[in-house]
Amino acid sequence: MTNQEAWKLYEKYLSAWNTTSIEERLKIATEVLSENMEYQTARHDVSIGRSVVIEDMAAFQERVPGGHFEIGDVSSHHNVALLTWVIIQADGKEVARGGDQITVGRNGQITKIITFAPSVKNPN
Repeated sequence: MTNQEAWKLYEKYLSAWNTTSIEERLKIATEVLSENMEYQTARHDVSIGRSVVIEDMAAFQERVPGGHFEIGDVSSHHNVALLTWVIIQADGKEVARGGDQITVGRNGQITKIITFAPSVKNPN
């Protein structure tokens, strides 16, 4: 997987987070996420299934009305990529920046996501 391929796949994935349409969110998630994918975040231990991700997408739209995700950067090799996500509020202000590690299966769908909470420049 090239950086460009990872960017395009992740951009499509983030479009599911960014839409308020439940139908569009389900359509995109079904296209880009493996049904039995692994999903791990600071709030979730390892969960199985795209449905958990879809629930988090809906919760994001409730918590940050009008907000959206953008991509900060990408680095990939083989079938794994590290991507920086950026949360932008409705007023255009950046409020958080964190990262995802994605693993992509042979069918081109994301099979695993490990989400890292917003990063800090100095942990002290």
